[in-house]
This record gives sequence, C-alpha cells and structure tokens, in this order.
Amino acid sequence: MATSFKTKAVEELRAAKKIQREQEANALAAAEQKEAEKAQANADRLAAKMARIAKPKPEPKAVVEEVVEEKKAAKPKAKAKPAAKKRGRPAKAKK
Repeated sequence: MATSFKTKAVEELRAAKKIQREQEANALAAAEQKEAEKAQANADRLAAKMARIAKPKPEPKAVVEEVVEEKKAAKPKAKAKPAAKKRGRPAKAKK
C-alpha cells in the first residue's frame, strides 16, 4: 500500500511534469512560428527576385564615343644595370 507521503510525492511529480510539458509545447510553438516567419521572408525575397527577372530590360541607348588620338611621348632608354654580385660562401678550389 502507498503511504500518504508517497502519494503526495507522485502528485507533485505529476504536476511538475505537466508544467514541463506546457513549457515544451510553448517553446515548440515559438520555434515553429519563427520558422514560419523565416519561410515567409524567404518566399517574399524570391517573389521580388522573380518579379525583377520577369520585368523586361530597357534597351540601352547608343553611346557615341569620339575617337581621340593621343601622341605617345618618346620614352628615354633605360640604362643597363650593373651585374649583381654573387652572395654566399665561395666555392672550393679544385685541385
């Protein structure tokens, strides 16, 4: 047989479990609502993109460019650079 303190503990446990299930249900509902909002924002973004794609593009106007010839200035010839010295240890002399 169950004693009064055991039945009281079981009732408290049931009440705690009920509160926990309600909190989990609320968290799940909030998460589902957040996902629905994200999906709606994504759908709106895609709809706007598809509307931009479907809109015909205006014909570009012909741009007339004038051809301007530029005289190239004569470049002075570069002086030859002196040969760079070798660095490092000198090679061994052969006998």
